[in-house]
Amino acid sequence: MSSITESEPSDTVSAASMVSTGSTNLKGSNNVESKEIAEIGESESKESSASLDASQKPVRPADCAFGWIPTIAVMINNMFIFGASNSYGVFSTYYLNIRFPDTPATTLSWIGTLITMLMLSCNVVTGALADKIGYRMTAYIGTVLCTAAYILASFSDKVWQLILTQGVMLGIGTSFLYAPSVSIPPQWFEKHKGLASGIAIAGTSIGGLWFTAVTQVILDKMGDKWALRILGIITFGGTSLMNMLYFRRVPAKPRKNLFEFSAAKRLTFWLFSLEVFAMHSGFWAITFYIGTTARLFGGSLQDSSNLLLVLNASSAVGRLLAGVVADRFGKINTLLVSIILTVIIEMPLWMTARSLTPLYVLCILYGIVSPAFTSINPVIVATQFDPETLASVIGMSNQFAGIGVLTGNLSQGAIFDKYDKRKKFTNTIIFSGMFILFAGFASLALRTHVIRRVYRQKGTKLTLRNYIFQKI
Repeated sequence: MSSITESEPSDTVSAASMVSTGSTNLKGSNNVESKEIAEIGESESKESSASLDASQKPVRPADCAFGWIPTIAVMINNMFIFGASNSYGVFSTYYLNIRFPDTPATTLSWIGTLITMLMLSCNVVTGALADKIGYRMTAYIGTVLCTAAYILASFSDKVWQLILTQGVMLGIGTSFLYAPSVSIPPQWFEKHKGLASGIAIAGTSIGGLWFTAVTQVILDKMGDKWALRILGIITFGGTSLMNMLYFRRVPAKPRKNLFEFSAAKRLTFWLFSLEVFAMHSGFWAITFYIGTTARLFGGSLQDSSNLLLVLNASSAVGRLLAGVVADRFGKINTLLVSIILTVIIEMPLWMTARSLTPLYVLCILYGIVSPAFTSINPVIVATQFDPETLASVIGMSNQFAGIGVLTGNLSQGAIFDKYDKRKKFTNTIIFSGMFILFAGFASLALRTHVIRRVYRQKGTKLTLRNYIFQKI
């Protein structure tokens, strides 16, 4: 493997770099072909590394022990970044049932929707800034914005004020933190790229877990205003310390343009972005509405909080397992299977639930299976694009994720109000499940495109058996 990257700079890698050295039997051929796909672009990476000046060469070798320091720092920061969105279900239930009971769910859904949407869609700018001005500087801007957003939200008395503070400002702040965070683990590892990404992303669920618990306790004892203030103080302290450990392995190359438009010329980018859009359009329905579902079944606010705790706890396990499985069976393969299983789990379990017990089962299974894409997507980008512009490319693809969150969550809120009449979730569940299924078709198309390109460049016939069992 190249000491710098296993990226695939373009769709026109020379066929000579793909020549097989494996055995002639089918099993051996599949193993070699799988290795070749995983190492696409290795020769070009070596050539590009030779041309780098001293300031651009890796500061440390790949897979070194030091790489775990920034990876753990990212995991801890992810607790705060995603804790804001993953725990919003507690605020949502509180706002819908206690503080603003006469406000439409569609209106209140703007708050949580904007947190996630802006965190992702603003990455097209914050990702480019992270490559240009540095990871730490970008992260510290995020720390200041997030803290200010929580504090200002705690003094808000109107829904529109919460939309601007807890929604818009917090969303933009988390985007500044998220852009460098998502780019660090993949560039420090080659052999354990999936595991490192899984560990880092597991922080998103761990954060949702304790953010949810802390928020619920403070809401019960002190109300939502003090909950927001305390979360702001905790976020400032935690992220300020972890930002200092944001080290790059591959320094950013000098750039004339802020954005990496060359990625948009590749079909790989558009198929990947389509998967990202569709997945984020349907994924968040359970996070936002599982608590309200429990309330419809006679559950208490604590029951709603407990369901979110279970969902976040199982998601932490699922994100970590996804990275391990992806290293063993292939990134896109793992992504595709997880999406299919998500649809199979979500639709029948949620639609047929009539008590709290099936909801707990749903949260456990959905949490283990569904969040695999959050662990695997950054790794797919790292293996398909230039690592020196990793934050920029991820930011561009996350623009589509933000659009998916916005259209998906607002549509779900409207469907819940208009068609489900706030008494059931049948139509909301169908909407969510269909978008996740569409993400599966996009992932299948991406897998097909990558495999066919490799075999075409080799001049080798692609058999059905090779296609089905290909590790990619």
